[in-house]
Parts: sequence; structure tokens; C-alpha cells
Amino acid sequence: MIISVQSKILMTVLAVVLMFALFILFYYPARQESILLENYNSEIEHYANSVALGVKIALTEENFEGVEMSLNYVRDDNRLQFVSIIQNDSIWNENDSDFEIKKEVFMTFPDSITVDPYLASTEDFIIKTSPFSTPSMNGEVMLSFSTNEIAVGRRQIRIASTIASLTVFVIGLLIGYWLARKISVPVLELRDAANRVGEGDFTQSVINTSKDEIGELSIAFNKMVRDLNSAQIEISKRTEELTEEKKKSDELLLNILPIETAMELKSTGTSKAKYHESVTVLFTDFKDFTSISKTMSATQLVSELHNCFSRFDHIIRKYNIEKIKTIGDAYMCVAGLDTENEDHHFDVIKAAIEINECMKEYRREKEERGEIGFEIRIGIHSGPVVAGIVGVDKFAYDIWGSTVNLASRLEKNSEPNKINISHSLYQVVKNKYECTCRGKIVVKGLNEMEMYFVNGPKESFS
Repeated sequence: MIISVQSKILMTVLAVVLMFALFILFYYPARQESILLENYNSEIEHYANSVALGVKIALTEENFEGVEMSLNYVRDDNRLQFVSIIQNDSIWNENDSDFEIKKEVFMTFPDSITVDPYLASTEDFIIKTSPFSTPSMNGEVMLSFSTNEIAVGRRQIRIASTIASLTVFVIGLLIGYWLARKISVPVLELRDAANRVGEGDFTQSVINTSKDEIGELSIAFNKMVRDLNSAQIEISKRTEELTEEKKKSDELLLNILPIETAMELKSTGTSKAKYHESVTVLFTDFKDFTSISKTMSATQLVSELHNCFSRFDHIIRKYNIEKIKTIGDAYMCVAGLDTENEDHHFDVIKAAIEINECMKEYRREKEERGEIGFEIRIGIHSGPVVAGIVGVDKFAYDIWGSTVNLASRLEKNSEPNKINISHSLYQVVKNKYECTCRGKIVVKGLNEMEMYFVNGPKESFS
């Protein structure tokens, strides 16, 4: 039997309609039921988290009325079967070989219900828990919600999908013949082109010279594909630009902040101050800076400082030392903020020696040209500090503590082209570096303080 082209098209249309009807009948309700269950679980989980947060705050403040108020958050929901506060305690197991968690009901609403703290979800109800921890109690909030609403929703979805499926199929039968007469090659071309566009090929176009709606659809489709192609090109371009800008911003952030602080600031928008038990702080400044600077123009002065501080930056970078800031002619840096760097004392001493030699060479170059060069003073001390970000506009990373003040005093009491260190730092580095004891020197605001000049590494460590 020969089947006409029109019949083939009609059969194809009806097959598509049938497939769509089956999709509505089976897949759509299954998907909607899944979404219904997900939303129901999400809502209950939100309830559990909210109640747990309220209970945690109330128990932390020992406000038992607040605990009641927290439970009130869900009491009026008619789907609620019960809400309980479960207390979790760590106890030894029967073999005394390990800990296990013992759960006990601390409070339940309604209080007439006996709750099993180990209860799990079933087809009739859903159990959600949310943990909390306070100084007085570790536990969790357990909520039980009836699934009756889900069952009703499922029935409604299945009824609606059945009606919709039958409606689609009947309508498909009525219009199938007309579609078979009017639509054939153009639709197939549009379908195939649309599929390729869906796969990411934006070079597709269809040719249709008819003046009816199919022709208009073809024109609109071709315009849409061209617009999509232009948009895709523009998006790719903007994405590349954004990637490059992000790279630049990340590099800038890492240039002004330690990597750990920068990552925390990017991920949370804030950074907490951190206490560091042992770091080494280095200060430098230039002798007679004020008088020498008067002989220079502002541009020359900035250029000289930039030249010197750039050399310092290059040196400290080699030793994993973090530059903190410059104030006028003063330069401040610190090592040891990275907890894995246990040799920060020696790293700073090495850097200080290189900085001192760098400035000697700088001064010789200036004197050969008949110019005046800066002479540097260096002070170093080790101890605890607090480090963090201050301010919200043009924020700055800084360190605080007596260690910083002592390092600054050591620099002020140093001498030109000398590295002045504290007695405590001397005790750490004395086996590797030759030092000259300066005795006890009166320091402003700190009485007497024993200081040492670092001469250089001992021969066995040079």
C-alpha cells in the first residue's frame, strides 16, 4: 500500500502530538511531584534552621522564654506533628573503645507526644533536624511534618496532567490534517535548524520565499539566529575582558594584602584581625632625611624614595617577607605572618643585610655623581602582633602590638648603615650571626633596653 506524503506528514504530526501527550501524562507529573517534594523539604529545612538559630541564641543567653518563642515560629503550621529540642551527649560505647552520641528529648511541642530522638522520615511524615551548639548544650531541633499535603498535591497534578494530555491529543487529531496540508518542508527545515542552534551552531538559516506566516517565521528565525550569534560574540568578548579585569584585580589585591587575608576578603567581604604568636618586624629610615630632602624638588624626592623602596621590595620578596607600609622615609615589613615560616628571624636578618649593602652601593653611586645619598638605619625585633585590615574606604593592612613599637624604637636608636636588634632576637640568631653588644641603652618610654649590632653571618654559615 502506497502512503501519500500528506498521510506521512499527518502520521508524523500525530506521532509528535502523541509523544507530547505522553510527556504531559507521565514525565510532567513526575517532575512536578519532584519539585513539590523538594519545595516541601526546603520549607521544612528552613523552619528547622530558623528554630535552631533561635534556640541557640536563647540558650546562649540562658533565656528559656526565648526557647519557647523560637518554637512558636512553627507551632501554628497545621502540617506540624511535633517539634522537639534534642540534647546530644558524647558517651563511651559498651566496649569503652570509642565515643558515641546519646540523644535525649529536652523539650517537645505538643508536650503530650512522646518523641523518639532517633526517628526517621516515612511515607506519612517527613523528619528534619538542624544542629546547634551552645556553651550549655549541644543538640539539634527535630521537626515532623505530615505528608498529607504532598499526597493531595500529587493527586491534583496527576488529574491535571491526564486532562491536559487528553486535551492535547484531541486537539492534535483535529488540527493534524490541516497541519499536514499546510506544513511540510519549511517546518522540518526550521526544526532541524533550531536543533542545531540549540547545540550552539549560530550560523544556521532557512530559506522560505512564501509570504504567509511560515515565511514570516523563517524571517524571524533567521533574525533571531543572527542576533544570537552577535550576542554570543559580544558575550565571549566581554567574558574575556571580565576575566582579564578579574585577573588584574586579584593581582592588585594580592599585592596589597597577604594571600590568606586577600582570599578571606574575596570570599566573605570582610577579614578578621588575627593574633600571631611570633613574627619578626623590620623598620628602616634615612639619617638626616629632612635636611637632605630640602635640597631636592618634590619630584626628585619622590623619585629617590621610589628608587630605594623598590629595591627594598625586591629584596624582601625573596625572603617571603610582607611589606606593611611606608610613612615618609620609614619602611616597615614583617615576616612570620605565614605560620609555616618558622625561619622568619633569619629571613629578616638576611634581608636587612642585603638592604644595608644595597643602600651602601646606592650611596656610592650618588657620591660618584657628586650627589648626596641617604644613609639607612635599621631596627629589628621579634614577638607577638595582631594583624588585620582597618577602615572601610581605602582600607589598609596593618600590624599592632608592643613588638611593633620595640622594632620602631630599635630603628630610632640605631646608627647609619647599622642593623640594630633586640636582646631576645640576638638569643635566637647569635649562633649564626656575628653581633656586637651595645649594652643597655635608654629608650624613650621603655627605660633601658639591651641592643646589638648585626655584623654579618659567621664563617660557618656564610
